[in-house]
Amino acid sequence: MTPRRISGIRKALGRVLTATVTLMVCGAAAAAVIGGFSLMTAEGDAAPAATAPRTSVGVMTVELASGYTVTRRFTGQVEAAARTDLGFEFGGRITEVLVEEGDIIAAGTVLARLDTSSLIPERAALEAELAALATDAELARLTLARNDALMERGFRSVAAQDDARLTLARAEAGMAAARARIAGVGVRLEKSVLTAPYPARIGARMADPGQTAAAGQTVLVLFDAAPARARVGLPPDLAAILSVGESVAVDIGGTIQTATLRQIRPDLDPTTRSRSVVLALPADTAPVLGDTVALILEQTVAATGFWAPLGALREGVRGSWSVMALEITPEGDRTRPAAVEVIHTNGARVFLRGELPPSARIIAEALDRVAPGQLVLPQLAAARD
Repeated sequence: MTPRRISGIRKALGRVLTATVTLMVCGAAAAAVIGGFSLMTAEGDAAPAATAPRTSVGVMTVELASGYTVTRRFTGQVEAAARTDLGFEFGGRITEVLVEEGDIIAAGTVLARLDTSSLIPERAALEAELAALATDAELARLTLARNDALMERGFRSVAAQDDARLTLARAEAGMAAARARIAGVGVRLEKSVLTAPYPARIGARMADPGQTAAAGQTVLVLFDAAPARARVGLPPDLAAILSVGESVAVDIGGTIQTATLRQIRPDLDPTTRSRSVVLALPADTAPVLGDTVALILEQTVAATGFWAPLGALREGVRGSWSVMALEITPEGDRTRPAAVEVIHTNGARVFLRGELPPSARIIAEALDRVAPGQLVLPQLAAARD
């Protein structure tokens, strides 16, 4: 063969070999793709997709109520049954103060005294004046008797008789005035001793011995020893439904006790626009005067709704609220949101109003683990107060 022919044969064999290798590579790639797809299809047919487990949730049944009860607390102040700012009716220097703050005293107990040293000689002078007037009156009486005897015999004039009679009347009038002044001194001596008007406890001591007190100046503050009372301001509509003698609950120092409604004032406080009620506290309590107490009242509000746990609420947009209700479907219990309105809350529970029918079921527990439209496994929620 000629060299040219040999070269042509080599070129033809090279082209055939290149085409053959290319076909083999393409065939291998195609076979790999087809094999992988077949393997995936086979695995899919052999292991069908497993269904995800349903979330267990606690559910409750909606029970409609015609209203709810609100417990309201109104703060008041403990006060004594009576308070007296005690002082002397006449001014003077205080010589004794016989009680201390906090003492318990009986009615009539001597509390303080004023200096009466100037009243003793004044009374003595008046008594001496009275004695002198009594002497003058006796003389006038004797003179009048003698004149009567002389006049009957014609030895005495009518003018002398009238003068003797008027002298006696003047002496008797002077005696009456002296007795009145002596009685006045006695009253001042009596008023110089300060006594307790009723059984009491000494509050404040405002003066000490040696101090000069003006007339009416407070020396001691007395609080009645009778059981304390409490004064509480209430809204007028709430005070109107109460009655005198009714038993009410009060919180005294963290202890709930029973008090009696003693009085209801007929007027309104111009500052707070409230109506004051006075409570008689139990006799066995000893609250601190001026301390605070709380009157506890329960008020029923008419409103149609139902109670639910606070955790059953879901917050929506623009301040709206909803609960997750359950509806029965062929696949099982499915969640759906239901709009509600919050009417009242007492901390752990809320009173809601919505379009849910009676006996409807809502999720009360595990609400954060479900979404709208999700299939769930309902369980009875634990009872809550």
